[in-house]
Amino acid sequence: MFYFSLGILILTEGASLYRKRRSFVFKYIFIGGVILIFGFLFYQSWLQYRVWSQNELSKFLLPPYQSIAYFLGYSFTRFFKNYLISLVVALLFLSAAVFLNKKFQERFFEKEELYLGALAIFLVGHPFWMFYFLAVMTVGVLGSLFLKVTSYHAYRQAGKLQVTSRRFPFYRFWLPLAILVLIIGKVLI
Repeated sequence: MFYFSLGILILTEGASLYRKRRSFVFKYIFIGGVILIFGFLFYQSWLQYRVWSQNELSKFLLPPYQSIAYFLGYSFTRFFKNYLISLVVALLFLSAAVFLNKKFQERFFEKEELYLGALAIFLVGHPFWMFYFLAVMTVGVLGSLFLKVTSYHAYRQAGKLQVTSRRFPFYRFWLPLAILVLIIGKVLI
């Protein structure tokens, strides 16, 4: 799953570099990524069933010797659980971000960023989405501090006392941070 998720993130990063960004494209990339991942998880479950059914010992874990609930529970915990958790977190992030963006006149995110963030959260999986949030917060705070310091220094040199508040543009950091967290997670495991 690592290479599959990494490939989707890299292809999406390439699509985000295209000059005419359209938010609906990233919405469909998010939906397509979810469908691809879960399709692959179903395929892995099917392969697991076939391997067990052809083995002399493990065939006793399948019907008619055992209830199908055992295999479904095994497949759920082995293949689906982590991505279902990260999907729930991604959807919570998406709905909270959409709500806050509307409430504050789209001050926090560009329309594409909502789906890029949700896709990244989903693809890094559970429990790595927690580290991803930590990385996002760290880069966001450091970027905002950098903007404050540089804008204060520029206004001080110009002799102006007024400091404008600018938002740190996070658009280019959603996917590279997800790729970094995914690679670090793979190395640590």
